[in-house]
Amino acid sequence: MGFLSFGSKKSKIKKLIEEERFDEIVAMAVKDRKAFNSLLELLDDPNPGIVGDTLLILTNVLDTSPSAAKPYLSEAFFRKLMRLMERKNPYVRENAMMLSYKIVTGFPEITSKHRGWMVDVIRRGLTEGTKDQKGFLLMVVGELGLSELRQEVEELVNVQDKVILPFEGKKWIPLGEIAKETLEKLS
Repeated sequence: MGFLSFGSKKSKIKKLIEEERFDEIVAMAVKDRKAFNSLLELLDDPNPGIVGDTLLILTNVLDTSPSAAKPYLSEAFFRKLMRLMERKNPYVRENAMMLSYKIVTGFPEITSKHRGWMVDVIRRGLTEGTKDQKGFLLMVVGELGLSELRQEVEELVNVQDKVILPFEGKKWIPLGEIAKETLEKLS
């Protein structure tokens, strides 16, 4: 009776995640809105492993079929990603950063639509966040060309604390170095 499939596929998707059948989930999410919605629901799961895996799968969906994910890139989704980047669990935090960066670089028209509130959230993160969060947000500032945050970026240029970010060439480098790269992009 598969043709009468009603309701959420959340439990099925969660079981597939637990079985590490990620490619199968990506294929489902690309074709089926309910599967994609179930992934979004799993971002609220109490198990950080499930949340981290879900973020990784969503990143793979973006790689596989950007058009399948585009309708879901709302302000609420962005805000959820920002909250996930503040989690203590590094697997969740780093995968939230990876997905966020993929969206920022792949969908500039969508991020520009949310620019106003994003500037406020990023400004707060650059002053109150951890050094790793600040490093990531500096990368976003440079990517989006958020010149209104130049002063906050300049304040971080001399910071020598080393950051660890889940990006190539961004492990164990001084926060100030990322700030300098960001200023170059803003020039």
